[in-house]
Amino acid sequence: MFREILVPFFISLFVFTGILFLARILRLIDLAINKNVPIGDILWLFSMIIPRFLEMAVPMSLLIGTLVAFGRLSSDSELVVMRATGLSMRKLAIPVACFSFVAFGATLIIALTLRPWANYQLGVGMFELAKQKTSSALIQGVFNDFGPLTIYSEHVEPKGGRLRNVIIADEREEEPSTFVASNGQIVSDDKQRTLTLRLYKGSIHQGGGLNYNVTDFDINNIRLDFDVLEEGETTKTGKKTSEMYLGELNEVISNLRSKGSAIDDEDSTSLARAIVEWHRRLAVPSSCLFIAFVAMALGIQPSRGGDSWGAALNVAVGILVIVGYYLLLALLTAASRKSVENAWVLMWVPNLVVAAASLAAFKLMESERWLSITQAMGHLFATIRQKIQSLTEKQRA
Repeated sequence: MFREILVPFFISLFVFTGILFLARILRLIDLAINKNVPIGDILWLFSMIIPRFLEMAVPMSLLIGTLVAFGRLSSDSELVVMRATGLSMRKLAIPVACFSFVAFGATLIIALTLRPWANYQLGVGMFELAKQKTSSALIQGVFNDFGPLTIYSEHVEPKGGRLRNVIIADEREEEPSTFVASNGQIVSDDKQRTLTLRLYKGSIHQGGGLNYNVTDFDINNIRLDFDVLEEGETTKTGKKTSEMYLGELNEVISNLRSKGSAIDDEDSTSLARAIVEWHRRLAVPSSCLFIAFVAMALGIQPSRGGDSWGAALNVAVGILVIVGYYLLLALLTAASRKSVENAWVLMWVPNLVVAAASLAAFKLMESERWLSITQAMGHLFATIRQKIQSLTEKQRA
């Protein structure tokens, strides 16, 4: 059983990881071509994304691997022989359960250690890259585009990022503003991972005609936004919740909860995010313990009469099951971030649904009633196919 599951498991793992990685390929091309980033840096940064995909791909691959394995055993009548020799579904489920525990352990290691480390390395790497490119991209005597900001500087120091005679057109707000300053400097905060253009002794110009306003300042900070591969903001500790280990998340949760009724909206949101991330780290790996038994139920459905569409239907249903699980998880994750009280409960709902489905399916498999359902489905689809073929033949005639 281990050999039967292992091969389709690794094939599925490779395919699913590749499919998830394709969503980032366009960004890879943009960094390589438009930003002139060295290929070595690109490969390093994108290797840090793989653990995030593996955490999702392992449960998906477990389902498909188990489904394909039992589908092959069913189509070759090997399951019939096994059960005729006295092997019950409970005994057949033992190697599946062992494989599920291995997948659970691997996913747990990824979720608890590998993914937060890789996310932190990715965030720091992207920030260092942004710092280098921001200083080198500013050309003196030229209007430089930085998204909604257009920056002009008469002189730019290659080292230190100091600017002289600066003009900035800011179109981030509905009413555009123009900043004029005698000096400026690019300031980076490595802990919070922010880039700031600090202007000295200047003025802000807004509006036009009778509504033209000028505001003088001694120091003014303009935050420079840079594209990152990870969503979310850094916390006061300098890490995002997705970059923290469980111990760090526990510390954040304890500190925020200690404020009691004095907690503000921003801290309440941070608390909900930390709680959601903590439970998600355990919920996704735990799905491996149940999802393989759903795959068993789908896999033992035989392809009646040797029809190839039966196996394809089983795989399609399996993919729908795992997609439905992740969609439900995503919806409840978004809902959990708005409510501190129900955050941990909602994060375990998808697992409870899968656990209930696996228990019900296993009972049906033991009682032999599952095969009668399969046979009914086979007859239904065979009838539909015959009607379509008869209609096609009539149209040709």
